Amino acid sequence: MPVRIEQFIDSMRSTSSSTEKVGIIKEASPYAHKALEYAYNPFKQYYVTSKTCIKNSHLKQVHSLDLFEVLDKLSNREVTGHDAIKLVNGLDDESIYKIIDKDLGIRAGAKVINKAIPNLIPTFSVALAKEYDSCDWKDGWYASRKLDGVRCLAVVDYEGICTLYSRMGKELTTLNKVKTAIEATGIINTVLDGEICLVDENGNEDFQGIMKQLRRKNHQIENPAYMIFDMLHKPNFDNQKGGPILSERLGALRGFLTGRSINSDILRYTEQVQITDDNHFDYWNELSSKEGWEGVMLRKDVSYEGKRTKNLVKVKKFFDAEYEVIDFDIDDHEVVRDGQSETIEMLAQVWIEHKGHKVKVGSGWSQQQRLMYMDGSIVGKIITVQYFEETYNDKGGISLRFPTVKVVHGETRVF
Repeated sequence: MPVRIEQFIDSMRSTSSSTEKVGIIKEASPYAHKALEYAYNPFKQYYVTSKTCIKNSHLKQVHSLDLFEVLDKLSNREVTGHDAIKLVNGLDDESIYKIIDKDLGIRAGAKVINKAIPNLIPTFSVALAKEYDSCDWKDGWYASRKLDGVRCLAVVDYEGICTLYSRMGKELTTLNKVKTAIEATGIINTVLDGEICLVDENGNEDFQGIMKQLRRKNHQIENPAYMIFDMLHKPNFDNQKGGPILSERLGALRGFLTGRSINSDILRYTEQVQITDDNHFDYWNELSSKEGWEGVMLRKDVSYEGKRTKNLVKVKKFFDAEYEVIDFDIDDHEVVRDGQSETIEMLAQVWIEHKGHKVKVGSGWSQQQRLMYMDGSIVGKIITVQYFEETYNDKGGISLRFPTVKVVHGETRVF
């Protein structure tokens, strides 16, 4: 009989206290620890979902592999398509359906797991921007065009092997031309940070186009442009801090991209200019508006920080409009009460209608609002939603980019 983890999952679900969950994990079996690592390691992908497997339950292959042997074959792409479904459905352990969906249903994430078993779940943390408020130009701030692409981290190891990741740590497998171009430079132990774009003859990026191509299976993008805006020593990236200040990193990046034979059609430098005063900053904002840019990025001349930081800010143009809330969803959230972390249910997002299409709005809610409106009383209320632009999905439906609730009308507080 195979080892089971249902009892462990039930124990985790029986409490909302993060402290108790940490204790349960510490006392769990090595098998349960391994299941946690396979389920929550962001670098492990299985390329099949429980929904697809259950829908095709008639596809089944009897075999003697254990849970982790099957998962390894899926992760390494040794089996794909119907063969992968057969292997999953042929396993006498239903926990595999939870693991391939990357959620054991224990209402705990990497933070809680790593409190119990340090470093069990590797984390992938990158520099993320805050919204612009104000800057003291004397501190040294560099401005660049805010690109309309997809964030991409190129991690090059000591052997010169390059792996490309999204900002969430998911491996990007449709960018072999970028990978090859970077490996051809001979750099090692380095991380490049930038965005993957499709650029037209006028220099404009096609966000919808690059997203569509990145999502395609068994596909390689023919003409990617990797717009690079930072270059780090890999140890500083791994430690999520430290190393040379920005101006020194930009100097190294310019030298890297100009001092050797590179594929300049693919590897491109993102120009960054130091802002001197308010008039200079106003010029950049006016240029952004005139040229139709997504916005302006501002980076402070400091060492790298692999987190959302006030030393990296974005200045963007937004629209806003009023909508009636037509539906809502709730989900588990980790909160801190009286110094204790716990997982509780609260409002996750609401649904509005924009030009006849349902759009979800999950950002901008305070914790107080998420608790107050989890009973559904938000439905029927009018909210002001700020968004960057309209977008279109693969089926032609209209949605909104970066929708954020700003005001719930009828409340006295503006968020």
